[in-house]
Amino acid sequence: MITKRKLMLPALLAVGAVALTAGVQASQSASNSFETASNSKKCLHSNCSTAAAATPTSTASATPTSTSTPTPTATQSLLPVPTSTATSSPSPTSSSATPTATTSPTGATLALTGTPQPNGVAGNWTMAFDDEFSGSALDTNKWAPDWFGPTGKMNNVTSNPANVSVSNGELVLNLASSTDGALVSTNPGGGAKTGFQFTYGYAEARIYFPGSGSTVYNWPAFWTDGQSWPTNGEIDIAEGLGTMTTNYHSSSGASNSGTIAGTWAGGYHTYGVNRQPGHNDIYFDGKLVRSYSTNDGGAPHYLILNVGDSNTHVYGAGSQVRVDYVRVWQ
Repeated sequence: MITKRKLMLPALLAVGAVALTAGVQASQSASNSFETASNSKKCLHSNCSTAAAATPTSTASATPTSTSTPTPTATQSLLPVPTSTATSSPSPTSSSATPTATTSPTGATLALTGTPQPNGVAGNWTMAFDDEFSGSALDTNKWAPDWFGPTGKMNNVTSNPANVSVSNGELVLNLASSTDGALVSTNPGGGAKTGFQFTYGYAEARIYFPGSGSTVYNWPAFWTDGQSWPTNGEIDIAEGLGTMTTNYHSSSGASNSGTIAGTWAGGYHTYGVNRQPGHNDIYFDGKLVRSYSTNDGGAPHYLILNVGDSNTHVYGAGSQVRVDYVRVWQ
C-alpha cells in the first residue's frame, strides 16, 4: 500500500496543477471581460471612442478649462469689458463644457455668473438698480409716471401718465400731440413710492430714439437730476436736439457737447454715464464720447426718461421712445 500511494501521488499532483492553471486563466478571462464591459459603459456616458484599448489607463481630459481672467480694477478704462470667447470642445455632443460670457439680446455684457455688467466700462461693479420692464405696467415702486403730477410740464409738454406704457419687455413713451407728452422718473420726492437715487456709479440704459440716421425726432432724453436745480447738477446723458447730444448743467451754467457723430436714431443703442467725484465720462455703445469736469458735489441724482415737443414735431407711433432696460452699478 505504501508503494502504490507513492506511485499515485505524482499523478494527483499533476492533475491538481492542471486544474489550478485552468482556474486562474478562467478568473483572468472573467476579470478582463468585466473591465472591458465597464470601460464600454463609461464610454457611453463620456462619448469616448470604443476603439480605445480596454485597459482603463488614466488619460488627460479633453474638456477645456477656464482661463483665469484678471479681476478688473476701479481704474477708468476706455476699452470695452473683455468677454470670454466660447471654445469648442473636442466632445462631439458638447460645444463647451465650461460656461462662457455671452452677449445678451440687449447687447449688455454678461459676467460668467450671468449678472449684467456695464457696456464698455471695466470695474468691480455691484448692481444697485435694475428695471428690465418685463411686466405689463410701470413699476410705481421704482418710477413716477409724470413730472410732479399728471399736469407737470417738461420740454414743452404735459407729462401725461396715459402716454406711458410697458409691454413686450419695453417701456414706451409716446408724444401724443404738441402739448401731450410722457415722462418717468425715480424721484422719491416726485411720486415714485420708493424710487432710486445715486451719487457715484455707472448708469446705463438701452434705448430706441425715434428718428432717421443722425436726425432725432422731437425732444427725447435720458438724464439725471438732483433735488436742487441747478446747484445739484443735471446730467443729460443722451438728449435729442435735432441730433444726438450729451450735456451738463450746474450752478456754473450749461456745458453742451454739440452733435455726437454717428447714427443714433431708428435703432437701439446703449447710453451711460460714469459719475465720479468732480468728473463725468459719457459712453455711447460702450465707447467714450465725452469727458468733462463737474461741480455738483456728488449730490444724489435720480433717473429720468422723457419725450417732449421740438424740432421735427412727429406724433403718435413715430414719436415713441422705447426703453429696453435701465441699470445702475456702484
